Amino acid sequence: MDNSLIVYPAFSMVCLTFILYIKNRLDVGRAIKEKKLELKYVKLYNIDPPDYVDLSRQTLKNQFESPILFYVLVCMLFVNNNLTNLDLVLAWIYAISRYLHAYVRLSRNYIPHRALIFTLGLVILLVSWVSFLTKL
Repeated sequence: MDNSLIVYPAFSMVCLTFILYIKNRLDVGRAIKEKKLELKYVKLYNIDPPDYVDLSRQTLKNQFESPILFYVLVCMLFVNNNLTNLDLVLAWIYAISRYLHAYVRLSRNYIPHRALIFTLGLVILLVSWVSFLTKL
């Protein structure tokens, strides 16, 4: 299998991160424009922002938690040249779960749905790592 295929789910995650950076920047700009937040907020982040700003910031911060383990795995799969169809499917499922998690969080933010999606993604990531380790 072509090892470069594993780059695509990782790139989709990078795109999600940039989308969330843009959303957060727009939310902060909106709050400042509406006088709900002072510009000094971005200096130290020690001022309580409006809920929608905090929500988009927390959603962005989530992209630097469990996804880091995903990026490491992608690198390991690429470098070790042992990518399988299962690895690729699991990588796409994980990436999709992160999009769904961000969507639920930024829309209704219904905790049971968000927790289910997060858990699914985490289990997929764990299975992916176990699969990788058993092939070494």
